[in-house]
Amino acid sequence: MAYQSLAKLFYTDASGERFERNEQLARERFNAESTFKTGIDSDHGELFLAVPRELSVINEKILRVERVVSARLRQLPPVAHAAMLRSLVIDEVVSTNELEGVHSTRKQINDLLAGSVRTATSPHGKSAGRRFSELTRMYLGLSDPNDRRPETAKEIRAIYDQLMAGEQLGENKLDGVLFRAHQVEVIGQGGKTLHEGVMPEEKIIELLDKMIALVDSSDVPEMYSAIIAHYVFEFIHPFYDGNGRTGRYLLALYLSKPLSMLTTLSLSKTIAENKSAYYTAFKDTEHPLNHGELTMFVMKMLEFIRVAQERLLDELDVKLGQFGAMGDRLINLSATAKLGKAGREIIYMLGQFDLFALFPQASLEEIAQHVSLGTQQTRKHLSRLEEMGLVEVSRKRPLLFELSDVARNELGLG
Repeated sequence: MAYQSLAKLFYTDASGERFERNEQLARERFNAESTFKTGIDSDHGELFLAVPRELSVINEKILRVERVVSARLRQLPPVAHAAMLRSLVIDEVVSTNELEGVHSTRKQINDLLAGSVRTATSPHGKSAGRRFSELTRMYLGLSDPNDRRPETAKEIRAIYDQLMAGEQLGENKLDGVLFRAHQVEVIGQGGKTLHEGVMPEEKIIELLDKMIALVDSSDVPEMYSAIIAHYVFEFIHPFYDGNGRTGRYLLALYLSKPLSMLTTLSLSKTIAENKSAYYTAFKDTEHPLNHGELTMFVMKMLEFIRVAQERLLDELDVKLGQFGAMGDRLINLSATAKLGKAGREIIYMLGQFDLFALFPQASLEEIAQHVSLGTQQTRKHLSRLEEMGLVEVSRKRPLLFELSDVARNELGLG
């Protein structure tokens, strides 16, 4: 029989001893040698992760597919890899905003990355441009190998301050030493209270320290500890507002160690598309009859990761095929149009942007860096390519370039 939650087994048990059986099975799962205990108490028992066969299988599948993803990524040149990373960051920011009920578009986030900040609004009509900018910058920073994980509760507060930069918090402004000083509730549909955050602030700090220790522990597999920490953070709910976006950023930060950055950055989109199942996983875990077991929650999050992986792998396979064909066509175009080295490299770069970026434009500075020339010399080469009808200016402020339809057709990108 497939592994099921303690609560589900309870409701399928028609015997008069189902309460006793529920408690007995909870003890058996909790005390099993393979179980990971967190040392963190919930309202219904210490949080723990049992390791049934299904959990081991899906974890192994993820690691196996991740090797394939990594092999595909090694086939990408740096420009294509960076363009795809940027695209996924844009999707990540838009998706995490969507989960918070904040509207943003891919174009707005791309403009921020291009240095052309556009104003966006929250549901309250407040400018969200600065917050989008900081959020985007932080997700881009996940690719930095020197970017370290928070080691103290104070550093988690610093992450929150960065993520919330530009937000007018009003009555949600923090009033404790580091976190909130008063109770907060998670309200569901119909005004029903789904969860009350941990109190008092000293307890918040204590549990965050335990969460950090769990993530840093070498005794718990990294994917398990990252997902457990995600649940624990939302259970603690240390802020009045911004818990969701902070928690998902920390999840991405923690998962970026065992998984590739592109897989990690594909996750929020999958969660946003399965929002109901995501929130239900939290709700079900808190059910009294589950006694603090995290197994079903971890398995659901691993399923989201598998979906994100498969989507990423499908996209990579398609684009790698197109990329190989583009390279062959570029050789022919370079010979017939007599592009020269710089011209060929510019077309090659813009072709990668066209294939792997959400928005195919590149700035003059980016192109100059790629061809290892000054901006003035690069502009001359671009002007020649414009005259040949292969490149066009897509925006003047800031100055951005992209392939023309003629060039796209020549390269098989049309």
